[in-house]
Amino acid sequence: MRLPLGNLFGRSPVPNIQKLMDAVVATTEKLPMLIAHLRSGDQPSLERLARETSILEGEADALKNLVRDEMPHGVRLPFDRRDILRTVSEIDAIADCAEDVGVLLTIRPLEVPETMDPVLERFAQQVMDTVSATSELVKLLPGLVDSGFSRSGSERAKEQIDLISAREHEADKLQDQCAKALFAAEDQMQPVAVFMWTKVLNKIGDVANHAENVGDQFRLFLAR
Repeated sequence: MRLPLGNLFGRSPVPNIQKLMDAVVATTEKLPMLIAHLRSGDQPSLERLARETSILEGEADALKNLVRDEMPHGVRLPFDRRDILRTVSEIDAIADCAEDVGVLLTIRPLEVPETMDPVLERFAQQVMDTVSATSELVKLLPGLVDSGFSRSGSERAKEQIDLISAREHEADKLQDQCAKALFAAEDQMQPVAVFMWTKVLNKIGDVANHAENVGDQFRLFLAR
C-alpha cells in the first residue's frame, strides 16, 4: 500500500496554509466593495467596510503566525522549509495590501475622476479574480504533496500558475489605464488627491502582484 507523502514527513503545514489562504480571500473580497462605496460616494459605508477588512486581515495574520509556529523542525519536508515560509509570507501580503487600500481610502475622502470611473471597477475585480485563481492553486497543494508531485498533478498546477500570471497581466493593463485617466484629469485635481490616488492604485495592484508571487513560489516546488 502506498502511503501519502504527507504522512511520511511528520506534521504537515498544508492544512493551515489552506486556512490562511481562505482568510486572505475573505479579506480581499472586500476590495471590490470598497471601490463600489468609493464610486458611489458613500464614505460612512466605506469606513465601516475598511474596519471590517482590518479585522479580517488580523485573523489572517493570526493564521500566518500559526503556520510559522507549527512549521516542523528537525523532520524532512517534501519541499524546502524556506520556500514554504516565503510562500506563506506572500499569501499574507495579499491581505496586508487589501487592508492598506481600505486604510488609504479612509485617510482622506477621495472623488473618483470621471475619466477613471469606467475602468476602476474592472481593475478591482480583475485583481480579485487573480487572488481567486491563486486560491484555486493553493487548493491543489494537498494533492501534490500526497502524490509526490506527480506529473499529472504538476501539469495541472502549472496550468493554474499560468492562469494567475495571465490575470495579473490583465490587472496590470487596467492599472495603467487608471493611471492614464488619473493624469489626464490632474489639472482639475488638488496635488494631494493625485498623490493619494497614485498610492491607492499602486496598493491595489500590489494585491495582484503578491498573488502572482505565490504562483512563482509554487513553480519552485514543482521544479524540485
